[in-house]
Amino acid sequence: MESHETPQRTAARKAAEELHALVHVDTVYGDLYLRRARELLAPHLGEADFRALARAQTEADLLPDRIRGAMGIQDWKIVQELSARLATLKRRLQETAEIRTVAQKVYDLDDVLVDPFSPGLRALAGVAASALPGLRETGLRRLDQLRSLDPAWEEIYASRERALRSVPVNGGDEAPSAEHGTPARLHEQALQALARGDLKTVQEISVKLQSGVGAPQGGPERRHDGRIIDLTHVFPDGIIERAGRLGLAPVHMKSSRLGVEELFRNAWRPRTGGAEDASGGALRLSVTLPADLPEALREQLEMYLDRPFVNSGGGRYLPQLGDEDLLVEDFDEPGPGAQPANRPLLEALGLDRRSGLSRIQIERALLENGSRTVETAGLDPLAFRLVCIPPDAYVRIGVARGWGTQPQWTHLDGFMLQNRKWLALAGGDTRFGGVFDLVGLGRENDIGNLTARFAVVQRRRLSAWPATG
Repeated sequence: MESHETPQRTAARKAAEELHALVHVDTVYGDLYLRRARELLAPHLGEADFRALARAQTEADLLPDRIRGAMGIQDWKIVQELSARLATLKRRLQETAEIRTVAQKVYDLDDVLVDPFSPGLRALAGVAASALPGLRETGLRRLDQLRSLDPAWEEIYASRERALRSVPVNGGDEAPSAEHGTPARLHEQALQALARGDLKTVQEISVKLQSGVGAPQGGPERRHDGRIIDLTHVFPDGIIERAGRLGLAPVHMKSSRLGVEELFRNAWRPRTGGAEDASGGALRLSVTLPADLPEALREQLEMYLDRPFVNSGGGRYLPQLGDEDLLVEDFDEPGPGAQPANRPLLEALGLDRRSGLSRIQIERALLENGSRTVETAGLDPLAFRLVCIPPDAYVRIGVARGWGTQPQWTHLDGFMLQNRKWLALAGGDTRFGGVFDLVGLGRENDIGNLTARFAVVQRRRLSAWPATG
């Protein structure tokens, strides 16, 4: 078929296609790749024009029947008009066929992203362990090609190329490195290695245990878990002022890792076959929890241990336990039916309300306007991202602020797998545990007592990749 594309359109289409493919490889930056793809497509086929062409395609599919009907009653004037209309539509659709194929991928993408390189999530991403090296190499080639197709973003692509090159691809679902693990963690990894027939790793871990590697050093203080990083950041006064105009306030969360990190030492590999076993009973790992722990918090911690959770960046989600600074909408929780709080941020996101929104609606607003809102606050969207408040932040901040006192749920960042379906996280209903309440709701659920609270977090929070630079 003869191409009707100009060189500029061809370059934009190819770049947008590469960007769409990268969304499923470098998932934490997927929103920025999609935003850039939209920007490149817009001069040639904006979303409004794409939607109009989709309607035109439907009309073109129906016109032959209408023409035959007009022929049947010998209304030749109508036949002439409809035939001319069909010819015009077909010409327009043919001229835009190639770019519409790519535009549909970009404008209609609303998948829950799963990082294939995140420990424990490879199977959910549909990638075989043996395919990880090839997936990384393909991603590197795409980034290199984009540096030529889209030179305006060359530095960004080069930065992500360095990050992707640093990602380990050996082992697939292996647990994090055992080099500095506790004896119990080393023992667990030795059992896992034996189960998969990796005798070399069994021998290496045995040598480490004999030499005392992993034994507590220097008294009761524990070594930081390699999967838990501190996310401290000093927000300059100018940033705080600009963020304040959007209703975002700086919050520092102190580390709580020493209290609960051992609960998650075996949580790196979630169960992915559904939430229930063959007998219908809930799957629960055996964990030791303090006797005075609130029941809702106990249930929440257990859920993290045996179910796959992902954050909005596609990485494996477990409660962030380190020191962290973030920007949060810190208004008092309004009761159901109250006027929406903090309208400036809602307007920046293009939302007309705060409650009664589905996660699909919210994620689309964040995709279209989230990074621009981060820029409005004076921050770099390559380093920061606007999200629904993360579950652990909602708990840690909410306990001090008195949240979770209303009969309503709050959208929380991330998703959980339930019976092979991704559900959006929500919590905070006073009827079901208050601030410790955690549930999964259908992404299309827009019930009236479901509200939203947003936060700006560092992208490093969302990523399981090694830090670079």
